[in-house]
Amino acid sequence: MARKLIIDCDNAFSIDGCDIDDGLAIIYALAQKDVEVLGISTTFGNNKLDLIYPNTISFMKNIGHPEIPVFKGSEDSHEDNEAARFLVEMAKKYEGDLSLLVLGSTTNLYHAWLLDNDFYRKIKVISLMGGITEPLIINGKILNELNLSCNYRASLNVLEHGRNIIIATGNTCLDGFFTRERFERLKEGNDFERWLYENSLYWFNREKCVFDNHGIYIWDVLAAAALLNPDLFIENLVEISPDEESMKKGLLFGEGKKKKVIIPKIKDVDEYIDHVYEQFKIFGERQ
Repeated sequence: MARKLIIDCDNAFSIDGCDIDDGLAIIYALAQKDVEVLGISTTFGNNKLDLIYPNTISFMKNIGHPEIPVFKGSEDSHEDNEAARFLVEMAKKYEGDLSLLVLGSTTNLYHAWLLDNDFYRKIKVISLMGGITEPLIINGKILNELNLSCNYRASLNVLEHGRNIIIATGNTCLDGFFTRERFERLKEGNDFERWLYENSLYWFNREKCVFDNHGIYIWDVLAAAALLNPDLFIENLVEISPDEESMKKGLLFGEGKKKKVIIPKIKDVDEYIDHVYEQFKIFGERQ
């Protein structure tokens, strides 16, 4: 039986100045033959929700999956949050079998909990991309944490009440560096791979300009892979202790309540990167 999955994201693929990693994580998840993506719930983070929501609808059409429903979240009202209502409905329908891949602000999950205080108990696994265990430094420049910190109260709620939590931290994701040279090989692939190459170049160019990187970190894909293909990772069980002050910076260690979570580490970086590219190829071949 296929695993049931909802992807909660701030997908800004193709928006100028915004990362492509949410879109790549969606593609990665859809390439898995034993996974059923029930829907995409949208949140803020990479950009404003009013841009993220229509952009995600357009993205799903562009990659050939307009049939997968996309739901708009909310920044402040759980009562008006259609994404949160969808999360609650699916958690009830697939109680104990539903996993969540959470790639932006955690607001929709918090709002789902406000609608149903039993929400987290019904979720099988939550895989988060975000948080740091120490300052995140790229080529001498500090990169501020963006996902868990942008609604720190919601993130504290998830970390307190959620069960079976995986966290792909910013620090962990630095292990998975996708070089420009390797990405160029997509030009020799199938039609989708060539489309992906052409529509991703702007982010490679931005990373070169801002961080002098000859490649990119595909942050959100690691959270997807850790959830759906855990054999690629060492599953380190780590005791975190976030509080309000630490979570404002996305820092997982503070003076708060202690909680054990899995912080995965890539076993073999070359194998992991080859695996990710293979999923892009598989996705293209199924179109």
